Amino acid sequence: MSRYIALSLAVILAVASAPSAQQGGALQTAAATLGAANIKTLQYTGSGANFSVGQNFSPSEPWPHVTVKNYTALINYDTGSMRAELLRESGPVMPRGGGAPFFGEQRQIQVVGGDYAWNVAAPAANAPAGAPAPMAAPQPGARVERMLALWSTPVGFVKAAMANNATTKTSGSGTEASFTVGGKYKMTGLINKQGQVEKVTTWIDHPIVGDMAVVTTYTGYKDFGGVMYPSRIVQTQDGYPSLDITIASVTANPAVNIAVPQNVPAFQPPAVRVESQKLGDGVYYLTGGTHHSLAIEMADHIVVVDTPNEETRASAVLAKAKELIPSKPIRYVITSHHHWDHLGGIRTAMDEGATIVTHQSNKAFLERVAKTPHTINPDRLAASKKGVKIQTVGDKGQLTDGKRVIELYRLTGYEHTGDMMVVYLPKEKILAEPDAFTPPAQAGAPMIPPALVYAKALNDNIQRLKLDVQVITPLHGNRTTDVAELAKVASAAGTR
Repeated sequence: MSRYIALSLAVILAVASAPSAQQGGALQTAAATLGAANIKTLQYTGSGANFSVGQNFSPSEPWPHVTVKNYTALINYDTGSMRAELLRESGPVMPRGGGAPFFGEQRQIQVVGGDYAWNVAAPAANAPAGAPAPMAAPQPGARVERMLALWSTPVGFVKAAMANNATTKTSGSGTEASFTVGGKYKMTGLINKQGQVEKVTTWIDHPIVGDMAVVTTYTGYKDFGGVMYPSRIVQTQDGYPSLDITIASVTANPAVNIAVPQNVPAFQPPAVRVESQKLGDGVYYLTGGTHHSLAIEMADHIVVVDTPNEETRASAVLAKAKELIPSKPIRYVITSHHHWDHLGGIRTAMDEGATIVTHQSNKAFLERVAKTPHTINPDRLAASKKGVKIQTVGDKGQLTDGKRVIELYRLTGYEHTGDMMVVYLPKEKILAEPDAFTPPAQAGAPMIPPALVYAKALNDNIQRLKLDVQVITPLHGNRTTDVAELAKVASAAGTR
């Protein structure tokens, strides 16, 4: 992607005002209709919704809906930079499905500039006047997606198509223009006879679903004070809506000066590390990142609970399990649920040769995941082409070697996901759970209403199942907890 940015922007400036004959009449018409040659910067505002991608309640449902009260995008096509600001809103109960819980209003500022991406935190509500602005948070993993989003805008697509020698062909009642940027990122757009860009499709790499289609559809073109622009933008990722914005205003050529913060180019992602805490004989809590795992020793094999994030983290987790429990293979990997952050390394577990233990509602999705093309950034499984072994459970399941027993239970009455499996070791009285209860850094610290609701659901299930739990190992956060703390938090949910 960086090669595309470095080379193509200069080309865009050179050719945007003079498309070649080989590029066809459709691109010429679109450039004229949208004023592509004259638009150097752009601002548009609107409202609608965005969606928590990878966090659906079940693998076959759409992504959870979150209201966006205000959406503002600032784009500078000459410098390849874009700033998107969203003001989101949520009530005390999150929509059915996952996503990072929040309550009230939440401001998100997502920026890309050339080779860099970063987020900007909103100033604290109680910050004194003159207080320094929060430091930018580098987001190198978001750079490609955000840059492709910039060039997927109608004006951006026309500029990029001209700069990258797009090929065109008739498609239905319009023209399809296609090209590749950065050597591996395909972009395809449909232009109607009026010169309006109706749809842009591109593909980004995702550790679970591979070459994931991002499709942006533009409808309701109208004149916004001299700028022809769509009045509605709908984007889908992996087939479900991820953004739906109704445009209220569009401004051509406003001042857009997006400077890369000094700390962003210098940022180096921390090395992946896996730390371990022994919870009992042959039971290890694997931490060191944003998501945690368990390694459990059986008579002649290892069971791992969750391979999160992506291949690098998953590989490190599996390696740590084999280091702690040497000379035994990893035979089973239990996946707690289908949400993408916890499932991100599942293809690594498949390549390991482990049998994937999951709720029965997740089987078809995992079978699809095992076969998804990964051509943009091939992973271990793409190279080995191993088949997948899946063992499903219903509301209750068990793994045992005749001595140690691992019990699996699906949480009921839990709106975060319908396939959440908690892992219970009856001998050690340990319960591993993700997302339902992540205790605050300091016991007794207040928690937001959605977190209280989830904690109550976990507490209710422990009581329903009559589990004798002494230690709760959350698969997020920085400490273990117990049922006494959980019950106290859960009781607060009942008082609201």
